[in-house]
Amino acid sequence: MSTCSDIRRTLCRKCAGLGIPVSGIFELTPRCNLQCRMCYVRLSPQQMAPIGRERTCEEWLELARQARDAGMAFLLITGGEPTLRQDFCRIYENLAGMGLSISLNTNGTMLTPEIRALWHRLPPAQVNITLYGTCREDYADLCQNPDAFDAVVDGVAWLKSEGILVHLNTTIVPTNYHKWQEIEAFARERGLELRMTTYCFPPNRRDCSCFERLEPEVAGELIVKDTLYREGAESLRAKLLDLDTPLPRSCELDNGEPMQCLAGRSQFWVTWNGDMTPCAMLTTPKVQPFRDGFVNAWEELRTLCDPIRLCPECVDCPEQKSCMNCAAVTFAETGRFDGKPEYMCRLNRAYRETLKKTVEALDNITVN
Repeated sequence: MSTCSDIRRTLCRKCAGLGIPVSGIFELTPRCNLQCRMCYVRLSPQQMAPIGRERTCEEWLELARQARDAGMAFLLITGGEPTLRQDFCRIYENLAGMGLSISLNTNGTMLTPEIRALWHRLPPAQVNITLYGTCREDYADLCQNPDAFDAVVDGVAWLKSEGILVHLNTTIVPTNYHKWQEIEAFARERGLELRMTTYCFPPNRRDCSCFERLEPEVAGELIVKDTLYREGAESLRAKLLDLDTPLPRSCELDNGEPMQCLAGRSQFWVTWNGDMTPCAMLTTPKVQPFRDGFVNAWEELRTLCDPIRLCPECVDCPEQKSCMNCAAVTFAETGRFDGKPEYMCRLNRAYRETLKKTVEALDNITVN
C-alpha cells in the first residue's frame, strides 16, 4: 500500500508535467535564535534592512489564497526560524483553514504553550526538526546556544505524545562530524526517521565568515558509512550493483540536461522579502508574486526555468548515475548553470570508490 509520501511524490511529478504549482514553500523570516556555522539564510534585523522587509500576515495569506486557487495543495513553512514571528500562530491557523497540507521546518526550540495549544487543535501534517548534536555542548559549539538542546528534546517528546509526525534532519560539518553515529542513535532510540546531509551549499544568500563544510572526499565517504550503519551491508551491495545500470541517453542533450527536479515545474519557494524562486538554493531566476500576482509570477518563473541547461560535459560522464548534481548545486558552486561543480565531482568520486571498497571488504569478511 502506498504511503502518503509516495502519493505526494507521484502527484508532484504528474503536476510537474502539467505545470501546476502543487507544492509551495513560504520562508516567513530569515531571523533565528540559533547561529549555526553553515546557515545559508539567517540574518539579523540590521542585515535585513537594506535587503527588504518581512511580508505581513495579510500578505502571506493573500498569496496563499492565490496559490491554492492555482493548484497548491502542499505548503512547507520555513525560515530562519518561523516560530520566532509574533504572528506565527495567526498565520498558521489561517493557512490551515484554507485546507492546505502544512509541514514545517523548525529547530524545535520555541514550541511555546500557544503553539502547542494550536497544534493540538490543528496539527501539522509533518514537523521537520533539525538536530545539530546530542548534548548541550554540541549546540554551544555549532549553534552558539547550549540551552537549545534541552528545548529540542522536550519539543520532540511533546510532538510524539501528540501523534504528530516528526522527521529529524541533520547537517554534518567538521564541528559535529565525530557525532554522526550518536545523532543516528538519538533518532533510532526515539523511533524517528533521520535525513543526514553531508553536502553544504555555499552560503550564496548571505555573507558568512564562519561558514564551514566537509571536504568533498570526507562527505562522500560519510554517505557510505551512514548507509551501512542505517541500512546494512545488503543495501550497499544493491547500490553498487545499481551503479552498473546505464542511464538512458538522448541525442537531444548535446547542450546539457534541463532541470530534472520539481523546482520551477510543480514547486516554488517564496523568500521572506517577497522573491519567488524555483528552490531555496537558487537566487535566480526570480519573480515578484506580491507585486504581479501569483499566477502571473508562476507562469513567468516556468518560462524562465525552461531554457536552463546544465554542464554539457556532465551528460556523458560515466559517474553520472550516482552524482547529486543539480541546477542549484551547479549555480551555487560555479555561479552559472552550465558550469562544472568540481566539489560535487570529487564528492561523487569518493562516494563511488568508498562504496566499492566497503562492499569488497564486507564480501571478504563473509568469505573468510
